[in-house]
Amino acid sequence: MLRKSSPVFNRLLDRIAQMPVVDCHEHLRGPDRDPEVAPTEPISALTVLYFISDLWAAGASNQEIMLLQSAEASTDEKWPVFSRLWARAEHTAYARVTKLVLKEVYGVDKLTREALDRIAEQLASRDRSYYMKAIQDAGIKAVIADIIFPPPWERHVRYFASPTLKELLEGQFPLPDIWHPVFNIPYYHEIRTREFIDFVGALADVDTTSLGGYEAAMFELIKRSKSQGVIALKDQSAYRRVIAFDLPPRSDAERMFNKLLIDPRNQLAWPEAKPLDDYLFHQFIRFARELSLPVQIHTGHLAVIRNRVSQANAAHLAPVLELHSEVQFDLFHGNWPYMGDFLFLGKNYPNVSLNLCWVNMIDPLYAQELLKRAVMTIPHTKIHGFGGDYWQSSEHAAAHLILAREVIASALTDLVESDWLEEEQANRIAADWLYNNPNRFYRLALPSYEV
Repeated sequence: MLRKSSPVFNRLLDRIAQMPVVDCHEHLRGPDRDPEVAPTEPISALTVLYFISDLWAAGASNQEIMLLQSAEASTDEKWPVFSRLWARAEHTAYARVTKLVLKEVYGVDKLTREALDRIAEQLASRDRSYYMKAIQDAGIKAVIADIIFPPPWERHVRYFASPTLKELLEGQFPLPDIWHPVFNIPYYHEIRTREFIDFVGALADVDTTSLGGYEAAMFELIKRSKSQGVIALKDQSAYRRVIAFDLPPRSDAERMFNKLLIDPRNQLAWPEAKPLDDYLFHQFIRFARELSLPVQIHTGHLAVIRNRVSQANAAHLAPVLELHSEVQFDLFHGNWPYMGDFLFLGKNYPNVSLNLCWVNMIDPLYAQELLKRAVMTIPHTKIHGFGGDYWQSSEHAAAHLILAREVIASALTDLVESDWLEEEQANRIAADWLYNNPNRFYRLALPSYEV
């Protein structure tokens, strides 16, 4: 727990635990796909995605990380390395999510070598029903999923094509009814090869032998994707560049684009490609306005290790938010560790909402302080309280939600006990953060939830 038990905290947490949730950000691909690629070896299953970064930060070598993530290595081979690193990192918030999975899913209170054998038995015997059961039992009523681009294990094709988008447009990407995909845009403005241009043209059935043709093709693809259920655009350019987007002359962008057209063997690289990258980013935001789609943008902390977080500070986006004032932006991840900049953007720009996806398990105390300060600085209707942000494991997403509910209850308890809020006001705010606000922002048309 983030705080000692108190009557106010206990009552708030009990109420919040019963509230429905819109999960604002996942990479979960649904029960027809994720179970096929989910790890079946228990250490790999427990450390999926984020906690492995803490093991790396704890001193694991690259070879040890490869061992822990290997699908071929046995648990016996992994255990000496894992147990040593677990002892160093078991108190992080990522590890707390792992411990919640251990307890809530597998009934394990302490991670031991023998416990891993029991987990392996459960992994081997379960059917696919577990996947949706984790979502439903958590009270999640909608999942906003960033999945329309090649997953990490197929990242080598991202700058050449998007088979996933092709499947979506052809009706070959089945998703549960509560799943709502977003259109991931970075690889379409980070053009590096002629092959990708040709892919876009063929998929849209539009001539892309000019920059104008490529723009028309992209508008067609986004429009068709909306007809297939896409509800927003998503950009996570911060992983590869600073999120300061200039307004270059179209002629500069066209010169870069034509370099790829004139010789398919040519390639672009950063920062040479910045004029084209920036120009197309702004075009896609204009498309979002025309198609009435909100835009999600990754800000703050970056997954894995050895990243430069300064290039992901949401403060870089101020010119974009001012220019595209008719577009609604949902800024992600609490902009960790830049809280003040995040709150300023939410307070200063009517077209900005603040999303706490992922940050509840990056730094729960930061998230708690952010929520307290948000109540005092910006309208509470501009906060989206939860996004699990997991690949493959619906159980980890549900465990993350347990932690997020605790963060929210703890933040609101402080405000009630200091007489800033009444308890029923705190309950209504929690319901808005977790459900009503994202339901309205993303136009999900779910029934409103009244406390």
